[in-house]
Amino acid sequence: MLRRPVRLMYRSLLVAAALCCLPACELPNGPGLAPPPVTGEWSGTFESSWGVLPVRASLKNDHRSSPSFSGDFRIDGQRASGTVSGYLETSDRYSGTVFWGTLTISYLTASGEMCRGESSFLLTSGTLSEKAVFLSTEGFPQGNCPDPPTKALITLRR
Repeated sequence: MLRRPVRLMYRSLLVAAALCCLPACELPNGPGLAPPPVTGEWSGTFESSWGVLPVRASLKNDHRSSPSFSGDFRIDGQRASGTVSGYLETSDRYSGTVFWGTLTISYLTASGEMCRGESSFLLTSGTLSEKAVFLSTEGFPQGNCPDPPTKALITLRR
């Protein structure tokens, strides 16, 4: 007769122990995973309606405490420069880190004036890792630049 209550007690202890350990388990789909560190100097290509041009970038993020991401880039051959700013999200350790935000571009026009264009937030995205960054936008419709590049893809590597 005592065997049944003792078995029930052990079963309850086993369930309680499992519940206590649950917070220590790392779930693959847990929110709030830190994005990879990408701060530093990068180089690669700027592919667009302008052709394929070399690009250099200086990127920064605080991968431990903030999802924000920013940087500057310089496009060789067009005397153009720009910025990237936005947010990073790593939903799980298997799918990588995604970027959403805006890109800007500035360059001298034929008349010698500096213009500035900005991409649309909804049409600018990318993916990042510690070794590669891919950013794309349909174009730079906001601003005063004549003939800004369209279908831009920035590919960067360390």
